[in-house]
Amino acid sequence: MSISDCILVTDFGIYELAKLGSNLRYLSVAKCDQISDAGIKQIARHCYKLRYLNVRGCEAVSDHSMELLARSCSRLRALDIGKCDVTDSGLRLLSEHCPNLKKLSVKSCDLITDQGIQSIAFYCRGLQQLNIQDCNITLDGYRTVKKFCKRCIIEHTNPGFY
Repeated sequence: MSISDCILVTDFGIYELAKLGSNLRYLSVAKCDQISDAGIKQIARHCYKLRYLNVRGCEAVSDHSMELLARSCSRLRALDIGKCDVTDSGLRLLSEHCPNLKKLSVKSCDLITDQGIQSIAFYCRGLQQLNIQDCNITLDGYRTVKKFCKRCIIEHTNPGFY
């Protein structure tokens, strides 16, 4: 289900949506900027079979949401948290509890560094696609992903990575 770009959707709307519960496998709420950790809490609580989640641009989504998703939605395969308020701690929790992630976008996440990306690389070795555009990732972080995630395609904006 996609309700991306629906700027009037709030955490209460997400609460109602979460009532679909275990039937929901795909959810995109990208650019629904009124959604916060409270809304993600409902998704994590009720939609534990979720495989794809896109919260790109939901700037009130933080590490707290990553903790909730990591503990409740271990079947996640694809996650877009671009432009969210997520740090290395949130990525560490995700990587430890969601080792089967195949696709991850942290595009424009200013608070994510090599440390978070290295956690993902170490625990999610089946990662196939990683977007680190406009992040504070150095060549060390890039190399770690290449070392542990052999088939991973990395999207980045750093010309020094080639």
